[in-house]
Amino acid sequence: MSDQLLVSLVAAGGLLLGSLIAFLGTRGKTSADAKTALDERIDERVAAELARVYERLDVVETTSTRKMSAVARILRSIADQWPDPHGPNLDPHDISAIENTIPPTWLRRPPQPPGGTL
Repeated sequence: MSDQLLVSLVAAGGLLLGSLIAFLGTRGKTSADAKTALDERIDERVAAELARVYERLDVVETTSTRKMSAVARILRSIADQWPDPHGPNLDPHDISAIENTIPPTWLRRPPQPPGGTL
């Protein structure tokens, strides 16, 4: 065997051994990096979903508050106007904010011009 062939085999063996050591040394790190990257993507998705849910919850809460305020105004109107022989005179915007279940005779009538109807 020539010296040149022996040096080439030792160099190839060293490269193979170095490659094996590098592979074994980074195998766990590569798996950990992949898991960390997956965890970060999951965290981003969860954060985006939570932000969407909180935004929707704010809208629902605002709508609910507006409806309950309308109910309170309606009840105050009913209590204030009940002695009227024609029934309560309710604001149509408040009525539409909750439901269309109030009798039509209770809805606020447009003001009549002096001297009769148009």
